[in-house]
Amino acid sequence: MKNTFKKTIRFIHLWLGLTTGLVVFIVCLTGSIYAFQKEIKLLVYPYYQVEESAKGRLALSDLVHAYEEQSEHQVLRIYDFKEPSRSTMLLTIENKAYYYSFINPYTGEILNEVFLARDFFTIILYIHMNLLLGEIGTQIIGWSVIVFIISLISGLILWFPKNNRVFKNKKGRKSQFGIKINAPKKKLTYDLHKVLGFYAASILIVLAITGIAWTFTWVDNALYTAVTFEKKKEEKPIAIDSTNFRTTSLDALKEYVLPQREDKDLFIYFLPNTNTEPVRVMSSPGDDRFGNSDNYYADPSSGSIISTKFDEEKNAGQKLNSLYYDIHTGSLLGLGGKILVFLAGLIGASLPVTGVMLYMNRRKKRKKKKRIVTETIQNEEIIEQKNEEMKK
Repeated sequence: MKNTFKKTIRFIHLWLGLTTGLVVFIVCLTGSIYAFQKEIKLLVYPYYQVEESAKGRLALSDLVHAYEEQSEHQVLRIYDFKEPSRSTMLLTIENKAYYYSFINPYTGEILNEVFLARDFFTIILYIHMNLLLGEIGTQIIGWSVIVFIISLISGLILWFPKNNRVFKNKKGRKSQFGIKINAPKKKLTYDLHKVLGFYAASILIVLAITGIAWTFTWVDNALYTAVTFEKKKEEKPIAIDSTNFRTTSLDALKEYVLPQREDKDLFIYFLPNTNTEPVRVMSSPGDDRFGNSDNYYADPSSGSIISTKFDEEKNAGQKLNSLYYDIHTGSLLGLGGKILVFLAGLIGASLPVTGVMLYMNRRKKRKKKKRIVTETIQNEEIIEQKNEEMKK
């Protein structure tokens, strides 16, 4: 029974891996690259940082006006950092094309405007999310990741030895947990697939689940129910009476929001798209940490607070939902978490490669065995034929 079970699991593991291997390789590799996107941007792109000025920052309304005098783009969001050396970032749009516009918060000067469709990390992100194929790509990624989770679980089952006594001696433990670098190529490939897969599997499963929670609503709902033991209710958007938006409302709103929390560094102002939408502000510890965020809703003409949603007011399901990004990128655990995600992603990308190599080695071995058997049969037939001739 054990042998039949293992054979079935091995068959499932093999063909699921071969079916989705290429997609998994792309997803894991792009995920590893994206893990350090913040650190790389701050290091490589000079317009992400500015020199602090004694004059102080411009008011948000003045900053928006200064931008509109220099550009024809429409402002959709404002990313305002408490950190003095960070430039203010605007999400803008022109002719259905989105841009990140960087502006000096002390002078109002535009530092750079990045067309998102050509931005390296935005391209990496969309390859990771949908292979640049839109909704079809999103579905391909989502279902491939589900198959990958099953493949990882089946791999963990195959990793466990037939006899647990293997763990009781040093040699057995070394064979299960160690990689012999100077081993023959085939053995090294096997160890890289088996051992590295074991070490990374649990991390990759968590990353995969938080990833598909964005893709499939039913996964998000299931996670919500798992931690709250109740069905997720749809939250109704806050609506207001028709009111014209005034940029001066941003100044009043900032004056209220800024002193609320000392641990918040980033304040994202979502400007209303219609006259019945409030201005929303989300405050978070940084531009790669969104799990401990607070939300404020304000009147678009005056900036007076209509409603608030603080982090401690969230239930377990809402809290988990807000932590998806932090868990998925590793930023929840700081730099150490990002390193873990980076390494797990690289291992995840290597698994389809080593898996295919093992499959090809096995096929070669079978072909060689089949050829030897065929040659042996042919030789036996020739010998038998010669014996018959001798007899005659």
